[in-house]
Amino acid sequence: MLLSKISTDLPLLWPSGVTLNLEEKMNLELGLLKIHEHEDFEEVLFWGKIRGIMKDYYIAMALNYKSHKEFPKKRFFWCTSHNWTFAELAPLRSGESEFVDRFNMNFSGEHDKILVEAIEDDQKDEDLDPVIPGDQEKIPNKNFTELDRLSYVVRSICHDCQTVPVGAFRMAPGGDLTRNKNFEGLNVPALREMKNYGHFRPVELAEKREMIDRGDALNMPDFFDPIEKDTPKGSWSLVVDASGTLACLRSQLWPGYFAYCKSNCQAYGGIYVGDGIKHSDLPFML
Repeated sequence: MLLSKISTDLPLLWPSGVTLNLEEKMNLELGLLKIHEHEDFEEVLFWGKIRGIMKDYYIAMALNYKSHKEFPKKRFFWCTSHNWTFAELAPLRSGESEFVDRFNMNFSGEHDKILVEAIEDDQKDEDLDPVIPGDQEKIPNKNFTELDRLSYVVRSICHDCQTVPVGAFRMAPGGDLTRNKNFEGLNVPALREMKNYGHFRPVELAEKREMIDRGDALNMPDFFDPIEKDTPKGSWSLVVDASGTLACLRSQLWPGYFAYCKSNCQAYGGIYVGDGIKHSDLPFML
């Protein structure tokens, strides 16, 4: 959700029940403005909120399109209501992602909480009790904290869920991706069809990759990976309000992610508000 549209677009999420209180909106807008001014990003978005037992994490995403062929560079920032000061969320180091799945539980809200303690090099050969039962070899060189887990979870949700309507972006000559200023929104019939929504991420499907490589994406609005091809089938549900002019997409894989799109206008976006726990059993329930 773009910084400039928090006040106008947040009410469009009413079918999902997602909202923010006045204190959250005011402090988030100020915090996001500081991110924008600090490094002059082309876009700053409110990505969402991950609930914690003691404190919640608020996440921002900044985008730079220039000099990044085919897809903008994403950078993530986090803060809590303790001081509303955003700090950059560093990506995980090589090999650390393997620790994440072992903690499929609620976040505490204590970013410096150690989840897996590192062992010094001179201690690794000693006969110590395993830090992780049955997996003594896989011990990080640096303490694996809740902030490390948060970084991985945010990026995973972004990869699996961030969604835009077909036509909202265009591929310019030279391979630069830009928002389509001429996008007039989806019409009412198109609003109801899952095929008209795509993943806002670097293209992964071979057929879409070939389209871009051939240069056909310059003339085609649907060059992103379509969410209707996500596996397992049934990962998304789509609800249209009684007026038929507002659609709300809900992720079943990451409960808490919602995308919205209003017909015949440029009002679209997405937000995550949840506990940061993936519904890993979904393939066995569909």
